[in-house]
Amino acid sequence: MAHRILNVLCPVVFGCAMLASLAGCEKLSEGVVREIQFPDHTPELAVTFLARPQADSLVARTHVSAGILDSAGSQEVMDAEYTLTHSSGTVVSWGGQDDWVQHRGHALTNVDLELGTWTLTVEAPGYEPATAVQMFPPVIDSIGSYAYAAEWSVVDSTFSWDPYWNYGFRSFEFRLTLPDRAGVDDLFLLRSARKDFDDEDSWESGQVIWLESLIEDDPRTVWSESLNGFVIQDVPGTQALESLPFEVQQEIWGENLEEALESAPRLELVALSPEMVLFYRRLDEIRNGGGGLFFSEPILAYSNVSSGYGCFGLYTSTAIDLD
Repeated sequence: MAHRILNVLCPVVFGCAMLASLAGCEKLSEGVVREIQFPDHTPELAVTFLARPQADSLVARTHVSAGILDSAGSQEVMDAEYTLTHSSGTVVSWGGQDDWVQHRGHALTNVDLELGTWTLTVEAPGYEPATAVQMFPPVIDSIGSYAYAAEWSVVDSTFSWDPYWNYGFRSFEFRLTLPDRAGVDDLFLLRSARKDFDDEDSWESGQVIWLESLIEDDPRTVWSESLNGFVIQDVPGTQALESLPFEVQQEIWGENLEEALESAPRLELVALSPEMVLFYRRLDEIRNGGGGLFFSEPILAYSNVSSGYGCFGLYTSTAIDLD
């Protein structure tokens, strides 16, 4: 009986829906269409250059900012010229077509930069020069005035030997103490260094290192998707930056397992300039949809460059081998 009643009501319900739809369309036809005027955009140089004191090569990237109505979007500037000027007067220059590397940017090779303050100037035909100033953080190392302390131990290990394929797993408890200068915003990054001992495109053998914090929701250690590691800083009301606990997991597989086990897991510890941290935090917010600018481009995330686009950041780093 209920089924019959439902069948009888179906035409009535459908007719009501059609009337409501027609009434809505009539109201829409009587509406007012207003055009939104977007402000004119003046193209500027968007520069990103992140540097450490010594390196075989570093890459600087320059694009032209684009307005919302520009269908071509932001374009690379292959003829950009870069100048680094140290407070002592030292000048380092590179750029142009000669230093251009396709799909990467302009490569600065045989890098050997003094510590201290550097001014970056970027020029390109047809655009206003872009400038930024940065100071290197102290050199982070296991000795010296800006030293870290670390200790670790193996807490678990599993190995499987097979004539055709071998597998190994090791877990380390790792504790890190970092320098914490009074009145200075010291910022660090701790991340694992993935070391494959075979071709990167082959899964026949390899090694992966994972890093996890042992304190859940520790405000001193915040995971950064963009940096693939933990950004660490002192937080008032906590136990400073002493004995921060982490777990390091190492997975190894392949024929040469014994040889691979001789290569200890490696972590990278980085001292960051505050501007670099702000830049990557904003990228994470945009990436995760929590920053309010859900549709923003990464070059708009944060800027310490005079043009208002991009980031100039300096850092020092060291490797920690858990051998």
